[in-house]
Amino acid sequence: MVSLVLMLGCGLRWNQAVAGSRAEAEQAKARLREMESRSHIAEAIHDAVTGDLSAAAFVAQRRIDALSGGDDGDGSASTDGDDGKNADERRDELDKWTQVNDYILSALTNVHRVIDELDMDVTVLEEDADGKAFSDLLKATMAGGDRRLRALGFDITSILHVAGGAPSASPSLAGIANDLLRETYANIARHAQSGSKADLSVILKPNAVEITQINQARTTETDRTQPGGHGLAYFSKQLESHGGKLETTLRDGEWTLFAYLPIPVPETLPPLAGHPES
Repeated sequence: MVSLVLMLGCGLRWNQAVAGSRAEAEQAKARLREMESRSHIAEAIHDAVTGDLSAAAFVAQRRIDALSGGDDGDGSASTDGDDGKNADERRDELDKWTQVNDYILSALTNVHRVIDELDMDVTVLEEDADGKAFSDLLKATMAGGDRRLRALGFDITSILHVAGGAPSASPSLAGIANDLLRETYANIARHAQSGSKADLSVILKPNAVEITQINQARTTETDRTQPGGHGLAYFSKQLESHGGKLETTLRDGEWTLFAYLPIPVPETLPPLAGHPES
């Protein structure tokens, strides 16, 4: 009788394990189908919208450069269509084209924000013990940002470097870092010289994220109209609330941004060198 009871118990546990495995497999299949569907939607949105928006932004930025006394992108002086216009008329047209360009770039940023949300599987960050999901999220954002800037004519060089291991970021901290990265790309598109070179570096450490951006600002930018505006002011407060910082400088036409966001190290991990447990 004891043997029969033990065999029956083993059989029930086996059946339960099989049923659990089947349920997990079905959930995985449903999750995969949902991710594939979201990916197809994101691709369709990208193909339908971003190409035309990027082309429109490129045209607007060339016109802004022409009215600002730059060139038409081929090294020649910009005089086309401006004969007979006085300074006030040129300034008025410049303001209008700048507004159009801002609207286009805002729409482009919002479209890609939707695409990023469709592509991003936030739930994987909840158990991101080795930091891979966080690293993959930032890589995807950088790949998309690089693609958009190159479509606008920028020479962008971006690097993501993992120094000693990627941090295990919570969904909220991952969201702050990723949104700041998006804002950084948007500011390059809005405020960097059209077609200029831009450098972006993201360094992941076991206990922090560092973002550095360097580019040439438009000739019309001054210390009183530094790029970023309210967006960077918001992220500066966000970083400070978590013990981080955001610093920006505009010197001799070169714009530099440095952001530091500390990431708490899980208690289950060994202490970092030089940071003994208290």
